[in-house]
Amino acid sequence: MTAATPLAMLNFFDPAFHHHSEAVAAAREAHWYARTPLGFAVLRYAEAAELLRDRRLRQGALEFLAAQGVTSGPAADWTREGLLNAEGEDHLRLRRLVSKAFTPRAINGMQPLMRAAAHRLIDEFAALGQCEFMSAFADRYPAVVIFELLGIPAELHGPCAEWVADLGLIFSWTAGANVGRIEAALARLDEVTGELIAARRRQPGTDLISALIAAEEAGDALNEHELRNMISALLFASQDTTRNQLGLALATFARHPAQWALLADDPSLGPAAVEEVMRVNPATPFIPRVADTDVDYQDLHAPTGTLITILVAAAHTDPQLFSPGFDVPATHPARQLSFGGGPHTCLGMGLARLEMGTALPILAQRLGPITLDGPPTYQPPTAIYGPITLQLRFRR
Repeated sequence: MTAATPLAMLNFFDPAFHHHSEAVAAAREAHWYARTPLGFAVLRYAEAAELLRDRRLRQGALEFLAAQGVTSGPAADWTREGLLNAEGEDHLRLRRLVSKAFTPRAINGMQPLMRAAAHRLIDEFAALGQCEFMSAFADRYPAVVIFELLGIPAELHGPCAEWVADLGLIFSWTAGANVGRIEAALARLDEVTGELIAARRRQPGTDLISALIAAEEAGDALNEHELRNMISALLFASQDTTRNQLGLALATFARHPAQWALLADDPSLGPAAVEEVMRVNPATPFIPRVADTDVDYQDLHAPTGTLITILVAAAHTDPQLFSPGFDVPATHPARQLSFGGGPHTCLGMGLARLEMGTALPILAQRLGPITLDGPPTYQPPTAIYGPITLQLRFRR
């Protein structure tokens, strides 16, 4: 870009905006970042990967809400006090305690449950030759896993799923308009998690809530408020993003039947399928960061408080690193960035990868070839993105 070439403007608030648009591709070709109504958007892979690890930038969820007028109240408090938005010593302390309960051994031990849940849900619609995939599978599968992991009683599964769906609006551009709905869901989740914590204190089990209560290091442990926030955050993070990513995976594979057939023939491609779907069609196309100090990086000057949006959807298709198209067995020179980077790398990425890597080969083998039965409907493309409905036809 020369001094005479203005930076592109990407208006996230425009209903027509989409992270896979020609406008985004043109902006990426012109320069490694663009302007937005809130600051800047990083568009190329090398800069995105580096800035995700840059300690001068902190999580931007609070500024994301503040831009929509939500600066106080339960929604802002929940965002401010959770692991996602904690920084420095507070973040290290919370992450250290939670990771003691969220071990790879505990996660890997869930795979038999994942397989059983996937088959049980598919049994309900496999003979029909068609389904609305989101309600039939994507909404329910990750919920079964996290409810079992946390030890949520069966009678609370339905209500918790509804509250978590409402809580997901906190990461959309409609958060300001839906703050009442979000805060009502937070209130109900807080009440239920409080009851579950009390029950596990009286009678510990082998579930994650019991492990979180027991997690301690050098006399330090999660307090009651931290436990409630952590459990509601785990419920949300383990359902909403995985639900959307599963829907995007099936929509993507429906447009690439040869890749779906490869997965059906070779279930060991499950982990690779997860990475490739998350690269070309991520459920978290944006990762917001905020300059914690004046940041000078290459030719970008970002004063303290500037919102810098890492547009990972654009970085994942950067032609400097990635060939066009969708190719599950392909080996790329770089990994997808949807789980973030640096201190805030997603703590639940192992669980999410295993859930999807287990489910996708089973779906491919059980359903056979799939086709879209009409155009999917999608959420607006914000920090979390995916289908609302996804009608599929298939033949076993």
